Amino acid sequence: MLAVPSEHSDLAYGVLGPLEVRLRGRLVPLVSPKHRALLATLLLQAGNPVPTQELAVAVWGSHQPEVPRRAVQLIVTRLRAMLGATEIVTRPGGYLIDVPAERLDLGRFRYWLEQADRAAEREDAGMEAAALGEALAQWRGEPLADVPSDLLHRQTVPRLLEKRLQVWERRIGLELRLGRHAELVDELVDATSQHPSRERFWVQLMTALHRSGRRADALAAYQAARRHIADALGIDPGDEMRQLYATVLGGTSVSSAGAGVLPVPRQLPPEASAFAGRAREIAALDELLLSGRERDLASIVVVSGTAGVGKTALALHWSRRMVELFPDGQLWINLRGYDNRPPVTPEQALTYLLRALGVPAIAMPSDVDSQSALYRSLMDGRQTLVVIDNAGAAEHVRPLLPGGPGNAVMVTSRNQLTGLCAADGATLVVLDLFTAEEGREMLARRLGADRVDADPQATAQIVERCARLPLALAVAAARAAQRPAQPLRDFADQLQAARERLDEFASPDTATDARAVFSWSYRTLSEPAARLFRLLGAHPGRSITAFATASLAAIPPAQVRPLLTELADAQLVTDRGGGRYALHDLMRVYATELLHTHDAQPQRHAALRRMLDHYLHTAHTAATLIDSSRTPIPLAPPDAGVSPLPLADREQALAWLGAEYTGLLTAIERAQANGLHTHTWQLVWTLADFQQWRGLWRDRAAGLRAALEATQRPDNRAEQARAHRGLGYAYNRLGRDDDAQAHLQHALDLYTALDEPTGQARAHHGLSYILERQGNHHAALWHAQRALGLYPADSHQAHHARAVGIVGWCHAQLGDHHKALAHCQDALTLVQQTGDRVAEAANWDSLGYIHHHLRNHHHAITCYQTALRIRRELGHRYGEANTLSHLGDTHHLLGDHDAARRTWHNALTILEQLGQPDTDHVRIKLKNAE
Repeated sequence: MLAVPSEHSDLAYGVLGPLEVRLRGRLVPLVSPKHRALLATLLLQAGNPVPTQELAVAVWGSHQPEVPRRAVQLIVTRLRAMLGATEIVTRPGGYLIDVPAERLDLGRFRYWLEQADRAAEREDAGMEAAALGEALAQWRGEPLADVPSDLLHRQTVPRLLEKRLQVWERRIGLELRLGRHAELVDELVDATSQHPSRERFWVQLMTALHRSGRRADALAAYQAARRHIADALGIDPGDEMRQLYATVLGGTSVSSAGAGVLPVPRQLPPEASAFAGRAREIAALDELLLSGRERDLASIVVVSGTAGVGKTALALHWSRRMVELFPDGQLWINLRGYDNRPPVTPEQALTYLLRALGVPAIAMPSDVDSQSALYRSLMDGRQTLVVIDNAGAAEHVRPLLPGGPGNAVMVTSRNQLTGLCAADGATLVVLDLFTAEEGREMLARRLGADRVDADPQATAQIVERCARLPLALAVAAARAAQRPAQPLRDFADQLQAARERLDEFASPDTATDARAVFSWSYRTLSEPAARLFRLLGAHPGRSITAFATASLAAIPPAQVRPLLTELADAQLVTDRGGGRYALHDLMRVYATELLHTHDAQPQRHAALRRMLDHYLHTAHTAATLIDSSRTPIPLAPPDAGVSPLPLADREQALAWLGAEYTGLLTAIERAQANGLHTHTWQLVWTLADFQQWRGLWRDRAAGLRAALEATQRPDNRAEQARAHRGLGYAYNRLGRDDDAQAHLQHALDLYTALDEPTGQARAHHGLSYILERQGNHHAALWHAQRALGLYPADSHQAHHARAVGIVGWCHAQLGDHHKALAHCQDALTLVQQTGDRVAEAANWDSLGYIHHHLRNHHHAITCYQTALRIRRELGHRYGEANTLSHLGDTHHLLGDHDAARRTWHNALTILEQLGQPDTDHVRIKLKNAE
């Protein structure tokens, strides 16, 4: 209960009238107008910092002192001395007055309004009216009547006065509902006299007179009201007053239940105490739902999102924040569009809303159109918030839209209700999954910040393993809250162990059971869309294209797009734009469960093969586009119904590989697990250049190990050799030189047994590369020359050209730069003839290195810049970092240390982004350059 300040209290303040300061019950005079203006500004925002600039404008208006900050500081100092108050606290950029609510009349006013709202929730009209009376008792006259501040009287005083009138109207409305008609007449005569253009006071006066049996006086009040409203506003009375006039004129009795004055419904459900995040969406709702008042329009917003994403929680949180802006009440209805119960029909919904607005059963229209017309009539001219929760379709919502400005409508739905947006002016707000920080905030609010902060890694894992879905996080948090002594690490491990099932998110309450909540969306689908949703559970990637989806379902891409749209409308998949769709992780688990329940194993295996064929054939095209010198591998024709994605150029190829990379890795794992050996090693082949250029050596090694296992048959020795050779390169990059050399030697032995000179040459290249990195340059040159001898110049021209360049690089490492220059220039000419841009960039980089050591530094810079341009065009980021490292060396030698540091820093940034282990050499250069 709020403590009322006694005469022995220290300082008490009043702003709901002339500014008042009392010290132990005695009035403290504030002679200076500037003191009054500054103190009033602080009190109006008690408990919140007020910027110095705002205080200066409140005190001096447009005639600011020369140094406003010092002038404000001086007034604050004098106020503190005059009042002996410590409540005025300095804050960064401003000041704050720390006054408990009971010592400020505005604080007491707000407190009693909160008590009234709580009473309204309990439907205790008597207590609500009493609390409103206490709130009004805090007023002593016009706010800040003796405070000379244009800013306050322009911005704050009108709002306070309007709020007082709204509370006064609300209290009288309650008193009328409680049957105190005659007692209110005199008060309402005074109210209409003071505020003659305020129509609601006239309606209340007419109602009080009529219910008191004073029919003639009620009719006279109507005529007086009509004159005043016409004179002041130039309009006629509204529908409510005209309907009441007709009722009085016809002699119809008006029951005390409120037939003359519409009741104020307050139907918002209780809000959960741990609401978290959604700052961006709340700001959007503020803008969209409140802007209609300025434009004299009703505002309609659709909040859409997947099952369990928190649409209802957001709607309730926003509505609770804004109750004071809708003095005529808040209506809330659940249409059960996605529920285990039958949906609410428009007729049922309108009956419910009309009853809430005071229409008795005997007066209820019998058809939907008449109900909707009456509903719009009753809502016209009101300021009411209507929340329509869990809507299934636009046609279920449309009859429930109120007419007239001042009202606002928020609709929540898993469907985006595009018809409502197109035809009725609704605006869509799409609610996505939580960010990682919002998920952490939710857990902290439910479990306590100390528990969450004690293990931030486990907290982050719980958020991700709940797919950042608010429903799943709420279930996980509830279980963790039941075991306060158990570390969050245990819950994170449980979620990891159950990542292929939804059992951890099961609940006896269907409203919080993940399977049940997801199923309400699934049941709305057509049979083809339902089958497609199940098949998406077999897809490995984070997002999927229409072509991949078509391959899964064995239907043409043109036929799959409407089905994807149906799934997106039901919020079972998310349209990510650019022709891509995605499921969050828990929805994918649900789809997989349905797939294993409804689709037999042969159908699931066929879908898996089609998906792998789609990836393999598209990835093979991408691999040949990003390196045209690469010899394609022979592929079997794709299964019937497979639709490879048509890629036009290398830019599209790189973009596709980047978007699908995680899915391609999982596709390799799926192929290996299901014994599809050819798919396994061929998919690994397609990723070679992309992984090397991105420096993804650990992924490369893992894939090659799978390829090696998949090729362990006598008829597959050439592919075994290819896998060994690739592992040699990957292990070398990972610092496992012994393993690298062993695999390359194994590859060389296999190629020799197969009498395959091209393979032997490439194995020699690998050995040369390892030995060169180890500093054994003579041995590296020997292997490079052996490789060159295995490539006749008149065949394998591209390979021969690369081999010439590698021999040149080995000579450069031995310090024979003139011989290196001749080889690399010859190699550059050859690769430019073959169009091998990868090798061209490598040779430009080698030439830059050679010219650097021949002291042709400016020529070296030109070569490096050419190599850099080509590698950037190719997307060869690892090569780009190497060239930047070399270029920085030349800048440094020329004395341009700033350019050197910038270049090395760019190289280090790329290597760190790629997660490369070999960054120390660049760090050392930067450190030495400090």
